[in-house]
Amino acid sequence: MTVLADREAGVRDTPAQVVEPPGRTNRLTGIDVARGLAVLGMYAVHVGPDTTKPGLAGAIFKPFEGHPASLFAVLAGVSISLMAGGHRPKTGRARTRIGWKLGTRAPLMIALGLWLTNLDTGYLIILAYYGVTFIFAIPFLRWGVKALVSATVVAALVFPFVSWLLRGQILPHGEFFIAPDLANSDFTSLSGLAHGAVVLVFTGTFPAFNLMTYIFAGMAIGRLNLGSRRVCRWLFGGGFALSGLGYLLSWLGTDVFGGMQAIYNDVAPAAAQAGLSPQDYFAGYELFVHGSPPTTSLVWELLRTGSSYTPFDFIISIGLSAGIIGGCQLIAAHWEKLVRPVADIGSMVLSAYAVHLFAIHVLWPNGGQFNGWHFVAFCAVGMAAAVAWRRWIGRGPLEWALHTLSRWPDYAFPSQRRPPAAASAEPELESASSGGG
Repeated sequence: MTVLADREAGVRDTPAQVVEPPGRTNRLTGIDVARGLAVLGMYAVHVGPDTTKPGLAGAIFKPFEGHPASLFAVLAGVSISLMAGGHRPKTGRARTRIGWKLGTRAPLMIALGLWLTNLDTGYLIILAYYGVTFIFAIPFLRWGVKALVSATVVAALVFPFVSWLLRGQILPHGEFFIAPDLANSDFTSLSGLAHGAVVLVFTGTFPAFNLMTYIFAGMAIGRLNLGSRRVCRWLFGGGFALSGLGYLLSWLGTDVFGGMQAIYNDVAPAAAQAGLSPQDYFAGYELFVHGSPPTTSLVWELLRTGSSYTPFDFIISIGLSAGIIGGCQLIAAHWEKLVRPVADIGSMVLSAYAVHLFAIHVLWPNGGQFNGWHFVAFCAVGMAAAVAWRRWIGRGPLEWALHTLSRWPDYAFPSQRRPPAAASAEPELESASSGGG
């Protein structure tokens, strides 16, 4: 995600307030570090210990459930804004080019997501849903921070209920349910395309309609001056405070005012059939509340489970993401060499995402029982490969392909007057365009 040096980007902070030392050829290294942490969190979810089983390992890894996907989504929004100029938004033909690039990358991401889904690893693949959000984001490229923050608030508080109403008509369900994902058959007929569109936008495992909440939040963050220490401190402190508020409000709703008991009552028949108490049944299947909470009762919207896409999940996850982004920017300014391996794997996150799923497909074709050592091995190999690739080759393989295939708008909509460094200064989206829970 290469950006212009501070003086080229028009940063007005004093040297004491600038995170990156002035006068360098800068990357927003902290953003790459945040992506890298999201990759490692994804490894924790996919090849770490089973968090549904009792024990210390499961307890340690449980906080990772659901949140890497939301961090990826917020970072994708950040990169969309950076592509569109960051805190100095592009206009005219420059903004038109960005819109066409997003529109070009959307079907490529959908195709890659469908291919990874067909590997049948058993994991939920988010890439196709990202592709849809790229298209949805195009009309908002001209929006500033205040408008995008307002859109985030509305999306976080209103979209879950709109989704609940629509899904109640399209795909009503109770208890715990993983919705059917995108399939090859969705591209063989007009009715299949219509079904695929409904899956991607409303009923799938990462419905783009709700996913736009994270994209709006990321675009708002990307419109800030991320080279400013003051801004990054506010992101760090304010983000974690917002997350804490979300936990508190959800706890009040579920544990103090009886929301959790109402949920237990809702699952009681299914729990009895399974020979479990409602509490044990919910604990064992909580992660199935993924992307589409049950439509039997609005009380499910009180949950804070990661990737449940309830208002409280949005508040908590956006807060965590903002805090991590601000913290990573601050840390990278002082300990860049120390965090370089994490930044390198974060700079090629799309490749890291696809390769690790392919590795699981090849090495564990029938599924695997993973533990903490598998997580350590994936992290070590992934970071070592990323460091070597960045040093000897450069851009990640899938990042290079996505960049190359979407460059045509540069020639179709040339600028009338183009600064000499502009061609190498445009931020890259592809390094933040993948992820999964």
